[in-house]
Amino acid sequence: MNYNPKILLYILMLSTMGINTPLSIIGIILQISEYFNTSIAISGLYVSSFTFTIAVTGLFIPILFSKFEIKRTFITILGIFAVSNLVIIFTDNIYIASFFRIFSAIFYPAFISIALTFCEKIAPEGQKQDYITRILLGISIGSIVGLPITTGLGTIFGYQVAMSWIFLFSLITLILIIMLFPRIPGESKSYEMPMSSLKSKEFVLATVGIIMMPIGASMVYNYMPYFLQTVSHVYTYRLSVLLFAYGLISIFGTWLGGKLIAKKDKVTLIIFHLVCAAVFLGIYLFSDYLIPVLILVLIFGILDGMGYNLIQYIETSVLPESPELANGIFLSVLNGGIAFGIAIGGFLVDGFGVMSIFMGAIIFLLVAFIFMVYLILILKIPLKY
Repeated sequence: MNYNPKILLYILMLSTMGINTPLSIIGIILQISEYFNTSIAISGLYVSSFTFTIAVTGLFIPILFSKFEIKRTFITILGIFAVSNLVIIFTDNIYIASFFRIFSAIFYPAFISIALTFCEKIAPEGQKQDYITRILLGISIGSIVGLPITTGLGTIFGYQVAMSWIFLFSLITLILIIMLFPRIPGESKSYEMPMSSLKSKEFVLATVGIIMMPIGASMVYNYMPYFLQTVSHVYTYRLSVLLFAYGLISIFGTWLGGKLIAKKDKVTLIIFHLVCAAVFLGIYLFSDYLIPVLILVLIFGILDGMGYNLIQYIETSVLPESPELANGIFLSVLNGGIAFGIAIGGFLVDGFGVMSIFMGAIIFLLVAFIFMVYLILILKIPLKY
């Protein structure tokens, strides 16, 4: 079948943007709490139910769907997202909303993993990392640029309006796939879990070490709007503008992460965690000064965008013979880390105040740094580049 890989790449990039917008509702956690009449901690669990589900299903759902025709798989998953988001708009019952949020999240790993694996296969020689980075950019844009849009709509018009734009985005991407994506068979093959690789010391330590990064980053990122409102007194449209700038610079960070990994992977993996911890320490120390805080938040935006590349790179390096599984585990690690970060951050905010998220995040990042040093400099794990 003849098709233009660039066109398919950009269709999938836009689709991954749409399927990631449900992650952006953390920016309206106050509005969620008011709408459902729940605490900040419970609202945080409602938000994190999406990422907790992905963390679990990412381990097996991509493999189950890999044998099916690709276009039909994408249409089915995007259709589930559209219907689920529509129900969430109109229900005022947090249990019903949670059910449909979790139900749609079950199928998320299949879409992202197949998109990553497929784009790597169709990429011209020498452009594989670039194609992977474009899909990761879609993930980054959907969740990070979606944050200021959702936050702005939610703070100005309310929870239901914020959820409506998420529904419309998923509907648009569904229509694009139906109209423009060709029918491409999946790969029917017997699949055996590479148990020797999964049991290896390198895989276990790499996975445990790298999950510390999204936990620490998520503790700050997901409660950043709350911090900016309650401590820095940045409200309404100013908050949306700042978060939008954060999102744009995060896109640059995702692109930069791909370039740095391709050229200096070892240094990037080690130094990243120290730099991120230093930024969090700076925000904590200068929290009373608006300009330094804003500058440091934007620097964190660059680092946050880079994180997608680092996690995906580590997992595909330690599981080179199983790309679908590696990408599934990448999604499990990323979203599991985000979910734990949201949950831990919510209880820290309720128990110790919003400033405690920075100290908690620094601890997780320092643990990740120690793991990376041990893996790369002592165990000398083989990396892709």
